Formats: sequence, C-alpha cells, structure tokens
Amino acid sequence: MQVLISCVLILGFASPCLCGRWINVAKTNNNIFNVIAYGARGDGISDDTQAFLRAWNHTCGAEGTSTLVIPPKKLYFVNNLEFRGACKATSILIQVHIYFKSIHIVFFRTI
Repeated sequence: MQVLISCVLILGFASPCLCGRWINVAKTNNNIFNVIAYGARGDGISDDTQAFLRAWNHTCGAEGTSTLVIPPKKLYFVNNLEFRGACKATSILIQVHIYFKSIHIVFFRTI
C-alpha cells in the first residue's frame, strides 16, 4: 500500500513537469522554417536570395523559439544577405547542415 501511495505521489509531482516539457517541444516544432519551402532551389544556378530572406522574415516574426533550416547537399546561389530585424522570436537557431565538396587542384610545372 505504501509503495502504491509513493508511486501516485511521485507521478503526481512529475507529470506536470513532463507535460510542460512536451507542450514546449510542441510549440517549438511549429516554428521551423525551411528555405526550400520558401522557394530556394539549391541548384547552384537559380538565385535563392529572396527565398532565404522570406524564410528569415517568417523565422524572425514567429513568437517563441524558431529555427531556420538550410538543408544539406545543395548548392545555394545567394547574393549579399543580411539577416536583421527586431524579431518577435525569443531565440533563433540557424540550422545549417554543412556538406563539403572536395575540389582537387593540380599544378603542373615543367622541370
């Protein structure tokens, strides 16, 4: 009987904490902004500047914590970008998946 009461008390105190965490996670998951969803092609030819700026504006304008996602394995062609503004977001995470493409340069010289 004491074990049952102890379990009920522990769960009674722990469950509000856990629910609060789950609610916060659910809120942050709604504030994920992917540049592809805003028109970035990532083909290395098309100008992706406006797509990045649109995604930034929504990231900055979201309330709470928001994330700007730049997906990997794409080559984005962008002009000078400045991410600025008086943001509503309390914190912003810019998630960049870095993909390195190896470029081999061979120098030939005559001997």
